[in-house]
Amino acid sequence: MTSTCFCGAVSVTIDRKPDFIFDCNCSLCRKSGGAWGYFPPAALSTSGPTTSFTRTDKTLAAVEVHACSACASTTHWVRTDAFKREHGTDDMVGVNMRLFDPDELSGIEVQFPDGKNWDGNGAFGFRRDAIAIGEDTRW
Repeated sequence: MTSTCFCGAVSVTIDRKPDFIFDCNCSLCRKSGGAWGYFPPAALSTSGPTTSFTRTDKTLAAVEVHACSACASTTHWVRTDAFKREHGTDDMVGVNMRLFDPDELSGIEVQFPDGKNWDGNGAFGFRRDAIAIGEDTRW
């Protein structure tokens, strides 16, 4: 599956549909406009110029968020070098599934984690029930 940012300068290719999508309400996800599908790093390829942002409000920022240098569409995230050193893993990347046409994602479950109220320990709570794309028009 391949999609592009708004202006087409950056393309994002994944080798399959995600198992699910997280539409998180934490400040980073909400303000970047991300709804994330998760993949092993080898499943993602990108082309085109991006700029990146790593949050500074956390002791150990886990992700570096990328966006198109021209139109600023959020495209994906990768693990930070600091996270990889601390945890000894580069286990996943996140792809902004809002780049893809919802018709391509029909049937994929969208989950709504409550990242805004998550303290960083344990599992996420969820702020509402999951939906399936195409079966519910709220996504």
